[in-house]
Amino acid sequence: MSVLAKDNRQLLYIYSCESSFGKEMLAYAQSIDKRIQTIDICNENISQTVWLEIADMIGVSLGELFSPEHPNSPNVGKAEDFLVSDWLKIIKHNPGLLQRPIAINCNKAISIKEKSDMMIFSEELNNEEE
Repeated sequence: MSVLAKDNRQLLYIYSCESSFGKEMLAYAQSIDKRIQTIDICNENISQTVWLEIADMIGVSLGELFSPEHPNSPNVGKAEDFLVSDWLKIIKHNPGLLQRPIAINCNKAISIKEKSDMMIFSEELNNEEE
């Protein structure tokens, strides 16, 4: 059973206001022809269960959602040193680790690494509606 509400007519956009890329991609997300629900993890907590579900939807380990190596990320140590339980605690107190925003629509999710990722995701969503 899914914890995330997955509405085909709505885009869920998860980002950190501490990420300039996340804020920049928010404008792209808002241009998609769907209602948008935004979650800024600096201001809203995401449950541990939801973080695990997001990682599973994208098909990555939990640590791969975050960017401790990014120059704008807080220094938390080496990524390979952390277990899933560590990541769940670390992200709660270090939202700047989410340098790549996440977009979710229905059962599709993406960790946005480049501007083109958001455009491709948007095109895929539009093609599914046709």
